[in-house]
Amino acid sequence: MELKEKRMLNIYYITPVLILFLLNNACFSKEFESQFNFKFNLPEGYEIFNKNNLYDVYNHSNKDPLVKAQINLAKKRLENQKIELLYNFSSHPFNNINILVFDEDYKINEKKVLKQCKKILKIERKIGKRKVELKECRMHDQPLFANWSMYRENESSFMENVYTQQVIFLFQKKEYVITSACWQKCKETKDDLFNLVRSIKFN
Repeated sequence: MELKEKRMLNIYYITPVLILFLLNNACFSKEFESQFNFKFNLPEGYEIFNKNNLYDVYNHSNKDPLVKAQINLAKKRLENQKIELLYNFSSHPFNNINILVFDEDYKINEKKVLKQCKKILKIERKIGKRKVELKECRMHDQPLFANWSMYRENESSFMENVYTQQVIFLFQKKEYVITSACWQKCKETKDDLFNLVRSIKFN
């Protein structure tokens, strides 16, 4: 599997089996300091998790061997990758935003953005096996300090009736991928995603 495909799989490998743990191990904050060396305003109703409390605490406390096996598989996929998860249980049990950062340096502009959206969607289709179309693809104007920023949206290639809303931006030779997975109230999750990106401040 190519690097891009592995990264895409890691972005979406957050399964509903984790929700019980998330409900019992939440932390709250208005302004959050990310492990990626920036601060952002946590949208109202969201709770933050990282791979340490998401997997280690739950795996230690859960007795179901099937769940343990799934958790261990997920942990192996993410153990070498930093990730932050934001869940809004008041909106929908599965609505979430995840944040990933990669060492990348490339340029996207108005001429290239549609090609990039199609490239990402092609990878999603290959992994998720569902043929879906782009709903929206364009350059984005936030965060203001970014070298460039883009927004893409489509129905999930992995699950029916789930939408992927994603802001990708480049700053100081790093690619920031901030993705909302929406089951319900997708206009609200889109607004939450945009507000989060707008609030980002680097230390």
